[in-house]
Amino acid sequence: MTKLQVTESPKGYYSLQGELNRNTIAKSDALAILKQNNQKNASDDVFTLDMSGVSHSDTAGLAWLMNFLKDNQQQNVQFKLKNIPKSLIKLAKISDVDSFLSVQ
Repeated sequence: MTKLQVTESPKGYYSLQGELNRNTIAKSDALAILKQNNQKNASDDVFTLDMSGVSHSDTAGLAWLMNFLKDNQQQNVQFKLKNIPKSLIKLAKISDVDSFLSVQ
């Protein structure tokens, strides 16, 4: 199991690294920090979440991502997803939520 980490560089550009699954989500301080930082910084800016460093994801990861986007949207914080892993895209399509994640 690879610990889930979030880095910000430059400001507003977040990179997610590690496994995004049921084993890492509950234990990840990084995800809580990511959520708190963006709710404090609500603005007209669009933030980016680069998922190229995600090595494994499951349905719990998909559910977390959907809730994260929804919660931020309710706080007027917009995220653009970049480099979504193919396995996560497949899960989104199977679950019929790919349009919610802006996946083609």
